[in-house]
Amino acid sequence: MTSSNDPLGPVALAYAAVSHALCAADRRHRHSDGSVVAVSGSPVASLNAVISPNLDPDPEVIGALAGSEALRGLAWSIQVRGLPGQRVTDVATRNGLTHVTRLPLMIRRPDAGAPPPVTGSLRVRPVGGDELGLYARTMADGFGVPHETFELFTDPGLASTEGFTFYLAEDDSGPVGTGMAAVQGELLGIFNIAVLPQHRRRGHGRAVTTEIVRAHHAAGATTAYLYASTMGEPVYASADFRTEEVLTVFRAPA
Repeated sequence: MTSSNDPLGPVALAYAAVSHALCAADRRHRHSDGSVVAVSGSPVASLNAVISPNLDPDPEVIGALAGSEALRGLAWSIQVRGLPGQRVTDVATRNGLTHVTRLPLMIRRPDAGAPPPVTGSLRVRPVGGDELGLYARTMADGFGVPHETFELFTDPGLASTEGFTFYLAEDDSGPVGTGMAAVQGELLGIFNIAVLPQHRRRGHGRAVTTEIVRAHHAAGATTAYLYASTMGEPVYASADFRTEEVLTVFRAPA
C-alpha cells in the first residue's frame, strides 16, 4: 500500500480504483496491497490491465494477477509507476508484454486556482445515461478507432457510478469531443479527452479539460490529475498541469 512518504500514492490508488470501477464485478479483483486486475473486455490493452499503485511493485503479486482467466484472449497490459525493476520487467516478458510505453502523470495543484469558463461557440456539458451511446461514438471517432472499441462506455448504468461524470463538447455543428471526470474526495481524475479530427488545432481538447477542472474545482475537487501522451503533454502544461511521475505500460507488440 502507499505510505506517508509517497505523496503521489493517493493519485495512484485513485487511478487504479477508476479502472476497477469500469469493469463488471466478476472481471475485476483487488489484491490486499492495492494492486488490481481490471478487465473491461475492450480490444484496447490499457482497458484490460494489471495495475500496481505502489512505488515498489511486488512482482509476485503482479504475476499472480496476470494469471487471471478473464485476461485470456484479450489485448491487455501491466501498468506500474515509474521505472520498474528487472523482476517486474521479467514478469511482463514472460507474458509476452514486451512493448513499453511511458505516460506522463500530470498534476494540477490547488494553488493554480479555478480556470475561467469556456468562451466562444464551444459548449461542454455533462451527459446522462441516455446519451452515453453518442458519447462513446464521438470518443471512438476522436481516437480514430471502431465504435465497438468503447462499447463499455455505452452502458447507461455508468452514468450513475459514484464520482463519474461524462462530458460532450459541442459547437453549432454538433458533438466535437469528449471528456470524463472521476472524483474521489479532493482528487479529480480526467480521462477520455478526444476531439474529432476535423475539429483539432482549435484548442478544444484544452477547453474540455479546463471546463472539467473548473466544474469540479468549484465542488471541492481541487487537485486534478491525468495521464498524458507525449504529444499531449504541452497542451496540458498550458492548462497548469505539471508532470510529476510516469506510468510504465507493458503490452504485447502490435
